[in-house]
Amino acid sequence: MTDGAAPRAPSPGVPGLTATVIVNWNGWPDTVECLRSCRQLEEVEHVELVIDNGSTDASVGELRKHFPDLRVLENGSNLGFAAACNVGIQEALRAGAEFVWLLNNDTIVDRAALAELVRALQSSPQAAFAGSKIYYASRPDVLWFAGGDLPIHGSEPCHRGLDEPDTGRYDEPTPCGFITGCSLLVRTTAIASIGLMPEDYFLYWEDVDWNERAAAAGMERLYVPTSRVWHKVSASSQGEAGSRHPRMDRYSMRNFILFHRRHRPRGLAIALLRGWLRTLKMLLVDRRPKQSAAALRGMIDAIAGRTGPISD
Repeated sequence: MTDGAAPRAPSPGVPGLTATVIVNWNGWPDTVECLRSCRQLEEVEHVELVIDNGSTDASVGELRKHFPDLRVLENGSNLGFAAACNVGIQEALRAGAEFVWLLNNDTIVDRAALAELVRALQSSPQAAFAGSKIYYASRPDVLWFAGGDLPIHGSEPCHRGLDEPDTGRYDEPTPCGFITGCSLLVRTTAIASIGLMPEDYFLYWEDVDWNERAAAAGMERLYVPTSRVWHKVSASSQGEAGSRHPRMDRYSMRNFILFHRRHRPRGLAIALLRGWLRTLKMLLVDRRPKQSAAALRGMIDAIAGRTGPISD
């Protein structure tokens, strides 16, 4: 795995060419729906790359059956979200793409979603990322993301507009601190400076770290409200009964602490305190002992410096 080192310089670029990178892991019905919406995009020069992250279901065959012309890159095992994205990014660089659109497979996109992001970066050469206004798919007028803020010492990134009805309050395009990897357009020339997505988080916080790197390099991140996306939130990380799998809490807690160790060391003590209080709340208030134990193990992982996939 890579820690996010910069890749080789891209081949001579095709102006405006965008590679849409979608990671699939045992979720072909969502991916098919996502791709169908992508095929309705307004005219924009783009190619689709689906990275299958070691699916154990019928994903690869089903995707090729529904889209015979689709480029599917098979990893053979679950490398984690960032590593899978990096496979697609590297392929896009080899193709000479000017932009890469990272798009969650459990999304539905508006016809203008990509064109609006591309226009935003084309008109803002100082920006590395552009991101969409994102709604809940189950509540299509309720916001999930309207730009975001990077965490301050000891805190987590903030989704502006989270759970608010879309009343027009977030209709102005603006630079922001954080663009979620759910729908993130990156300028490929920026990757030479900030590197690929950091892979050792495996799941969660890799996009936050990437935004932090862009900020440290003096590159803007743009919220583009005219680019609209609907997200089936956390469809790939649910337990059998529809509840969050405890391992997800372990990843989330571990990577929360890991991010602060790397980028917010002055806030590490506060992050550890907040993490501890969160585990107590899971146990005593939410009555979720398995999730509480998993989060505690995540804290221990981070303190011990353990990264990568969690196998138990």
